[in-house]
Amino acid sequence: MVDAHYSEPRLVALYDEDNAGRWDVDFYAGMLSTLSSQRGPLRIADVGCGTGNFAVELARGGHTVTGIDPAAGMLDAARSRDGGELVTWLEGTAADLPAGPIDAAVMTGHAFQCLLPEADILLTLQAVSSRLSPGGIFFFESRNPAVKAWLEWDSSSAGPALQESSAGMLEVEWELIAVQEEPDGVLVTFEDRTLFLADGERFTSRSTLKFTPADVLAGLVERAGFSEADWYGDWNGGPLDPSSSPEIIVAARMPS
Repeated sequence: MVDAHYSEPRLVALYDEDNAGRWDVDFYAGMLSTLSSQRGPLRIADVGCGTGNFAVELARGGHTVTGIDPAAGMLDAARSRDGGELVTWLEGTAADLPAGPIDAAVMTGHAFQCLLPEADILLTLQAVSSRLSPGGIFFFESRNPAVKAWLEWDSSSAGPALQESSAGMLEVEWELIAVQEEPDGVLVTFEDRTLFLADGERFTSRSTLKFTPADVLAGLVERAGFSEADWYGDWNGGPLDPSSSPEIIVAARMPS
């Protein structure tokens, strides 16, 4: 099920404001630039493309880009953005991508963590690997469960916070609902609530994310047919420390 932040038009309109940080896309853009220097303009799939900001940026850089997302509301925003005509937009998941081949795939914004059962994670990895050309790379990231970032996802003790936006002042709050230990990771359910003070309209969005340990991810990457992977622990390109790195950033490569 697509939660309200990805389907409700008033929240979709604020998505880029709420997710304005560029640390992930800058990191991946640098990686793709290196690959492009070897291959020329790339064929790229942006999986879970959201409102399409990165996909359009890549297309403006001369690459052939397909953006795919399961949320129709996000795709509506992607198609209507300046430069949206440069990208091929599809509604669906990685399994719905055209046969390829593609040179690279990216999955930004921790969208990978929306894949909950291990079977869905493996299916996504296999869907991408089956479409990559020899030597093609899948870039994605997941928060490291060892760091327990979810402990900061609750504002109940502080109460609602005021937030300025293009839609006027908002009142926002977050609540950690459940943390469930699984054999292959941790399922974290949280709720965020947004009140538009201009007219009193309120929206509640409940989400569940999967925090998968690096060793489990490594096994899945191998099972999906990737020949090797580079592992990073932060957006500065630092090495992955499974016990303390905030991120598990993966560049999974197909055999040449």
